[in-house]
Amino acid sequence: MALDCESLRSEFPQLEGGLVYLDNAASTLKPRRVVEAMKSFTYRSYANVHRGIHRLSREASRAYEEAHERVARLVGGSWDEVVFLRNTTEAMQTAAMLLAANKLIGPGDEVLVTEADHHSTLLPWLAAARMTGAKLKLLPVGPDGVPLWSRLPEYLSEKTRVVAFGHVSNVTGAVAPVEEVAREAHKMEAIVVLDAAQSVPHMPVDFKKLGVDLAAFSGHKMMGPTGIGVLWGRRDLLQELEPHMGGGGTVSRVKLEAGEVKVEWAEPPWRFEAGTPPIIEAVGLAEAADMLREVGPDRVAMHEAELVGRLMKALEPLAGEGLLRYAGPSEPERRHGIVSFTLKGMSPEEVGLLLDRRGIAVRTGLHCAHILHDRISMPGGSVRASFYLYNCPSEAEALAAALHEAAERAKRRSSQP
Repeated sequence: MALDCESLRSEFPQLEGGLVYLDNAASTLKPRRVVEAMKSFTYRSYANVHRGIHRLSREASRAYEEAHERVARLVGGSWDEVVFLRNTTEAMQTAAMLLAANKLIGPGDEVLVTEADHHSTLLPWLAAARMTGAKLKLLPVGPDGVPLWSRLPEYLSEKTRVVAFGHVSNVTGAVAPVEEVAREAHKMEAIVVLDAAQSVPHMPVDFKKLGVDLAAFSGHKMMGPTGIGVLWGRRDLLQELEPHMGGGGTVSRVKLEAGEVKVEWAEPPWRFEAGTPPIIEAVGLAEAADMLREVGPDRVAMHEAELVGRLMKALEPLAGEGLLRYAGPSEPERRHGIVSFTLKGMSPEEVGLLLDRRGIAVRTGLHCAHILHDRISMPGGSVRASFYLYNCPSEAEALAAALHEAAERAKRRSSQP
């Protein structure tokens, strides 16, 4: 059954004025039910969790624990494999620091990322490599900005300890062959870490079936609130790791024995959630996960594929004349939910402002993927349109019409003496 975008739009008040919101890769809008769930919990059941035996604390603890379970259902895991942190960036940073602190990365080891990766993947692993004396290696991209996965075996070796990469590029929309990459990496006994920020909100994702060991994604990119993200990890791996950051809630017991502090860590996920956690945000994220499961990630994926195809079809004349250049594959079927581009004779910012005046919100710039833009000869950045479940075909058509108008304006301007 096709997704009914028109009905879904009524759940998002920001769309009531006719806004064409195509900045979903940066952050999605929030439905009423998510806001109401957080509001109701805040007014009726809020207290700190795992800290008291009074009624409110028990209610809050139950809601917080259930949030782990509800989010786990979305990604094919169990509740104790879901660690709540602030966002994808902190989750990826936590993964890197955990492996470094537990000496799973050391001098002479190698960590592999790709030239297409978001800085939230690249920079944490760069820091971990520098901290431990390991070497950071980058799998190159081709002319279309897609990692050259066929060359992966050349970049793997017995020294490879970690392979970290994005599931879906936030610039090109290209989808990585995760299962194949994981299979090759595991032959070298490397740990596979997936940036799933652009995949969990937009398609069916099952981390266990994909074969990854750790994965990160954000709440605010899947209709949830800001300030909460997820580090998912295989239960057996999390069980082996000691937290790199201690504090309240991370221990079951601390003792002083013969002048030495002895620590018994709490079970996962609690050992990795130091201090008072994002309780209210977890309630909102759980509601967003439920809504996404009800709509159906497979239907979301099909809907976005239709919108990408419709937009790129409408832009064919501009691309054919050389007035528009894509960042990434020119074939719609090789993208997922994202279309990035430049217009000849106009900077990305100029295009973005023009679209904003027409009520169309897009993202402009380097999108935290500087190396990728350099590799595809777009050092000034690109314009990115990204779709979600509440976008309708008419919005793809409105964007295409506005870009045709902008391209004509730029063409006339360039022809003037």
